[in-house]
Amino acid sequence: MIIPPAGSTAAPRLAQLFHRFSLTVVLNVVIAVGGVLLARLLGALTQVILARRFGVAGNGLYTSVYTLLGPAMILASMGLDTWLLRQSSSGALLDRMISRVMMLRLLVAGALVTVLALLVLWIGEDGFTPALVGFGAATLLVELLLNTGGIALRAQMRNWQAAFLQVLAAGLLIGAISLMPARQLSVGTVAELRFLVGLVGLGALIWLLRGTLRPVWDLRQLAQVLRETRVFFASDILANIALKADLTLVTLMIGSLAAGIYGPALLIINTTFIVPMTAWQVLLPSLVRAFQAGRRGRTILWVAIVGSVAYGLACAGVLIWGADLVIGRLYGAAFGEVAPLLRIMGLIPLLKSLNFCWAMLMVARDGQPLRTKLQVIGAAANLAGNLVCIPLFGLVGAATVNITTECILFVCYGYGAWLVTQRAKAP
Repeated sequence: MIIPPAGSTAAPRLAQLFHRFSLTVVLNVVIAVGGVLLARLLGALTQVILARRFGVAGNGLYTSVYTLLGPAMILASMGLDTWLLRQSSSGALLDRMISRVMMLRLLVAGALVTVLALLVLWIGEDGFTPALVGFGAATLLVELLLNTGGIALRAQMRNWQAAFLQVLAAGLLIGAISLMPARQLSVGTVAELRFLVGLVGLGALIWLLRGTLRPVWDLRQLAQVLRETRVFFASDILANIALKADLTLVTLMIGSLAAGIYGPALLIINTTFIVPMTAWQVLLPSLVRAFQAGRRGRTILWVAIVGSVAYGLACAGVLIWGADLVIGRLYGAAFGEVAPLLRIMGLIPLLKSLNFCWAMLMVARDGQPLRTKLQVIGAAANLAGNLVCIPLFGLVGAATVNITTECILFVCYGYGAWLVTQRAKAP
């Protein structure tokens, strides 16, 4: 290491560059987290309003439709979100990558959601009308494209525009629902409103990416993208199994009424993931660039870890000791059975926040294949646990398997983060 001589301006310049870099990272995190937090809070508030107006049975029907159609979106993910963020340092190539990703998502998701919608109508419960399932399928397709567009904007470091896009869609939906008279607010009507709002958001996305989106029909290029994303694809599927298998199995094994109770508990738990998930999406490109420039990225990692611990402990305190108050204020007495489930899953936000930190380090150090292997353990434990515990213990079993899975992933991801760090130190 060369030590600048006395009076040299190198040290002040390095300090100034570090200061600017830190401010840029912090500003990006604040904008992105603030936008996503507002959008997700509006979305969560929308779900609360609908649950109170629909009741347990109506909320169960609404939740079940989108839950049963959800696997199509999981398969259509193809690992493209994380892969796109990982390519954020590619410069001019990023624009072409975004177009390829959007085209792949449109083709694959459209085919998958059509097939699954037909299956849901064939085996579905009473109340699953063709109109309801059709609007649900179309809405999920539009929302998948919106989510992809938000990821693309973040990969381009346009975090405020990604935040605007998310807030726009969430704000329009809750505004439309709030203005509609309660007697006209049926499950089918809400499905139609959600689809129309999605179209408005899609129009805004096309405008924001107007200089980037290009039609891509070269099958060889699309196949090349799929080859590059296969590890990320496997990772996304495994992550979604660990995250969503419980609600899907509750719906299939116990019915829509049970889903109407378990859905609010998962909504609250998943809402706590907003901050760590957005921080991961914002900090990952910065960490990748730091490693590629030869820097260690310790500042980014420590900020993420300290913030995760503080945030996770605060959420755990609210969920464990204030569950009854939270449910009573949000949903009312009819949803009193949700509170015990929240207490069981109260530590999940802390574990999930730290797991995002370990995952970020693994991906930035080119350890995605290792991360995928570790996810197999969590996904297998979650799926097997739910298949055994839901029939035996009902919703309490599902909640217990959820927290147990996150503990298993915490141990596995911690080992993975340590391992990739040791490999990076090796000569």
